[in-house]
Amino acid sequence: MIQRSSRVLSLIALIFSAAPFQADAQWLESKAAHYTVFYQAGFEGDVEFTRKWLDATEQLMKSKYASSPDRYFISIYLLPAPTGDIDAIQSGQNQCCTTTSTGARTGTIRFLTRSAPIWKTSNLSSSLGLPKAGDDYHAKVLISEYIPIGHYAVQDSRASGGWQYYSAPEWFVQGLQEYDAIFHSTESNRVTARQRLLQWARTNSSKFSCCSPNLAITDPYNGGATFMAFLAAEFGEDIHARLLRNPASTFEAALASETQKYSLTQLFDRFRNWLDTVQP
Repeated sequence: MIQRSSRVLSLIALIFSAAPFQADAQWLESKAAHYTVFYQAGFEGDVEFTRKWLDATEQLMKSKYASSPDRYFISIYLLPAPTGDIDAIQSGQNQCCTTTSTGARTGTIRFLTRSAPIWKTSNLSSSLGLPKAGDDYHAKVLISEYIPIGHYAVQDSRASGGWQYYSAPEWFVQGLQEYDAIFHSTESNRVTARQRLLQWARTNSSKFSCCSPNLAITDPYNGGATFMAFLAAEFGEDIHARLLRNPASTFEAALASETQKYSLTQLFDRFRNWLDTVQP
C-alpha cells in the first residue's frame, strides 16, 4: 500500500512538471477581480482558505501602502504535490510580470497547497523552528508571495523615475515580504513568529554588518524581516511605503533620505541597541 501511494505521488509530480500552467480540463478555477485560483478536484477547501488570505493581502496593499492591484492579474496555481522547484522547502514562487498590449500586467504564483499529502507525511519546520503543516505557515506564505504586487503598485504610482524594486538588496526585497507576512497574517504569526524572529536575530548577530560601504544582511528572509521590524519601530511602519515611493535613483539613496537624521553607521548602531533591548 505504501509503495502504491509513493508511485501515485511520483506520477502526479511527473504530470505537473510536464504540464503547462494553463486553464485546461485538468484545472478548476475560482476567479476574482485581480486573480484566478486554479486548483484540482478534491482541494476545494484550499480555495476558500487561499482566497481569504489573498483578499486580506489586497486589503493590506490598500491600508498600509495605499496601493491597488488594479493593473495586475495573477494566476494562482495550487499544486497538490511537489513539482519542479516547488516543494516542501520552497513552497511558493511568484513570477511577475508580463505587460499585455492593453497595459495589464500578468503573472503566475505557484503554491504547494496546504492540503497536499506531503504536509501530512512530513514533519517539517520553518527556519524559525515553527511547524509548516498548519494554517499559520500557509497564510504567511500566501501573503509573502502576493504582497509584492502591492509593492510594485506603489512604485508604479510615482510620477517618474526612481529606483526599481529588484535593484534593492535582497534583504530588503525578501525581508519586506517576510515582514508583511509575519506581522499581517495570523495572530499566532504576529506573536509567536515575531518572538522567534527576534530570538533568531539575537543568536545570529554575525549575519548583520555595516558599513563597507553599505548595510549587509546575509540571511535576506529572517535578517531582512528583522531590519524591517526595526525600521518600523524607529520611524513608523509607513517607512516601508515611503522607501518604495522614494524617487531616489538607488535604494541606498532612498534609505539615506528616509533615515536622514542618522548616518548609516549611526542607524546600524541604533539597530544593534534595539535588537539588544526589544522585548521578544
